[in-house]
Amino acid sequence: MSLRAPTPKLCLKLALSCTCLSAIPLFETMAATTPAHHAAPRTVQASTRHAGPTARKPTHARRNTGPLTASQGEDVQVSIHRDPFRNQQHVPDSATRLTGKDLQERNVRQMTDLIRVAPNLTVQPSNGSAGLNFALRGVGMADLTQNNLPSVMPYVDDVAMPISIMTSGIMFDMDNVTVNPGQSGLTHGQVTTGGEINFHTADPTRTFHAGITEDIASYGRNRVEGYLSGPIGKSLSYRISGQSLTGGGFQHNTQGKGFGNADLGALRGKLRWQIDDTTRLDIGGHWTSDQSDAPAGAIMTNSYGIPTNQNDIMATNWGLSQQFANAIGISASNQKPREDNLFWGANVRFTKDFSWGRLTTVSAYESMDEHELSDQTNTVGAYGNMYRNNQTNFFSQEVKLASNNMADRLQWAVGMYYNRGRTNSNFWYDMSDRYASTDNGLYFYKTAYGQNQQTFNQYAQVSYRLIKGLRLIGAISHESDDRQLLNLVGTTYSGAKATTSTVFGSSGALANQFSGRVGLEYQVTPHILTYVDFRRGFKPGGFSANMTSVPEQLKPFKPEQVLTYEGGFKTSFLNDKLRFNAAGFYYDYRDQQLLGSIVVPVYGVQGAYVNAPRSYIYGAEFNAQIRPFRGLTLTQNFGYQHGVYSQFQGVDRSATTAHYNQTGQWSAFYTNYNGVDMGLANLTLSGSAMYTWKVLRDYQMTFDVDYSYRGAQTQPQYIGLGGYYRAPAYFLVNSFLTFASPKQHWSVTVYGQNLADRRYWLSGGTQSTFYSVIPGNPRFVGAKLNFTY
Repeated sequence: MSLRAPTPKLCLKLALSCTCLSAIPLFETMAATTPAHHAAPRTVQASTRHAGPTARKPTHARRNTGPLTASQGEDVQVSIHRDPFRNQQHVPDSATRLTGKDLQERNVRQMTDLIRVAPNLTVQPSNGSAGLNFALRGVGMADLTQNNLPSVMPYVDDVAMPISIMTSGIMFDMDNVTVNPGQSGLTHGQVTTGGEINFHTADPTRTFHAGITEDIASYGRNRVEGYLSGPIGKSLSYRISGQSLTGGGFQHNTQGKGFGNADLGALRGKLRWQIDDTTRLDIGGHWTSDQSDAPAGAIMTNSYGIPTNQNDIMATNWGLSQQFANAIGISASNQKPREDNLFWGANVRFTKDFSWGRLTTVSAYESMDEHELSDQTNTVGAYGNMYRNNQTNFFSQEVKLASNNMADRLQWAVGMYYNRGRTNSNFWYDMSDRYASTDNGLYFYKTAYGQNQQTFNQYAQVSYRLIKGLRLIGAISHESDDRQLLNLVGTTYSGAKATTSTVFGSSGALANQFSGRVGLEYQVTPHILTYVDFRRGFKPGGFSANMTSVPEQLKPFKPEQVLTYEGGFKTSFLNDKLRFNAAGFYYDYRDQQLLGSIVVPVYGVQGAYVNAPRSYIYGAEFNAQIRPFRGLTLTQNFGYQHGVYSQFQGVDRSATTAHYNQTGQWSAFYTNYNGVDMGLANLTLSGSAMYTWKVLRDYQMTFDVDYSYRGAQTQPQYIGLGGYYRAPAYFLVNSFLTFASPKQHWSVTVYGQNLADRRYWLSGGTQSTFYSVIPGNPRFVGAKLNFTY
């Protein structure tokens, strides 16, 4: 087994440039500097139940309509030039909605950037892995083994991505992103306890459009994006887009060698066939290759006397023994932790409108081939290395029927969703630091297993207008989740030779549960909406698969449930110049899944997923937008969350280890965490001020300054492997200035991120006797040149 040779991203970059430049005049990137009066109107989703006082009954002729949103069961399409989310003011939820233009202006170009613009959202890299952990309002699980369902599900064009690393390289040519907290799966997809993040990529257009953007920034970061979109005959249209991302490595080792460079390329294609006025077929596909340096951390504490990097969290180190390299089949001369991952997928969507409703079917296949070498201790010592070889694929099928007449008193949606996953995983871990006395300190462990999973969700939602403005909403779903951990084998290597192999066999986890929703909304005036909502959601259990030492570790952890109580309002005044939305929530959390510890005889304290029987989370969110005069837009987001364990006893790692040092026996000692703060980032703030004015008659200047603040995460030290979510508070300021041509066919932007050059970290983790942190981006200064047609 060996890592594949890097795919040359230079070829992709040249292909993007040549393809786009061949379509003179020059092109337009999706929403990078697209004005509100863009020639090709953006099609967005607007709820049939909440389209506002001026809503009209839809016709069947929807040539440029897009599919139903994932979060709404009863949607039609409305083209809105000035504000694509204006009608969402009549939807009773607390979602954060961002247009492609918003993402470009805020430099939201990777997943972790989303936490700067959405309240109470956490996106943190797994220590030393490109995999991400999502949490909304404190509900989320650190899935280090990458074989369990996330609490917050990412969707790309309504296709679920059950393993977060599968979202690598998708943040380009994006139409909009919606961060939707609360239990989902009642109108589409899979049931979750935390919510979902919906990414909708740009759709084909009926007129020709194209664009290319060159973005160069600090640390040699270079991003090239481009797209082509237009008609093929009378009823067909297409869109092809791609990106190349290289450089940007801001870390270094003790010898001054740079680290952290990206080397990623991605392509996406869409084909739309408007069969007739009521029937449409959409076919999509994507491909991503990631050969980047793997995430690396800075040591904060260790028990080996190795100097720490607390004064320079941009410093890191790595080491790799020849024996470990031989065991995993790579060259030891290539010691840098790195990714060698390939992701691809295809999907087919069919929509048919009838006089009484709309039929939608979505079929999708997603595949990943992951080869990831990481150094968990971030030292020159030849130990603490991990190598993950993971091949996973998912097939999903959804069929949905929903009403489509917004004038009807009764609205309804019913559907079925099926997802099947297949995994083949091999995981190596170098534990030479723990067992230094064995075979000259060389000791590795390999876990190999397969995993089969299938999920079947059936759902129905109805809403009924009781009187004018007052609507009752009810929904129910039943989900069955069947997971099988197959033929797990643990192999011990001593001196790079397999000395013992233990066959642990197979294990299963089956969950069948109902979820539901009861809500009431009241349109007090055409500009004021209030709502209350009660939901119950659940998330299946799973397995702590990696580093299995005894059969007891195959026991699955239990499903979790969340009961949610939420209320809020949405307002819009002065012809939409002032907009203010707010919501408050309380979560009753049962059997919360979290990364904790168990005690394994002989091997000691091991990380494992456990359940906290009872806990609760409460908080509030609001967002405001003000347009005091032409050209100036002010925004402000606020999020507050607080969580407490009300019934939970976890393994006390220090007391357990101290007892072993005295007696030589591993016995579990527990700490009572009843009443202990979960340590969530209590406060998240973000805001911006943007002003646009004309210069030289018809040219346009836009200046922006924005900020984000994230409070400290202070998870109790011995929950979650030494405080996986511990991180200090930080405050970031960003800005940009854009000069655009009269018809927006070209623009030049200069920008700065983290202008104060704050040093902060995104996440931290413990491996063996080391505690290290993954740093956030330092100051980046860059320029973008954008050509459009």
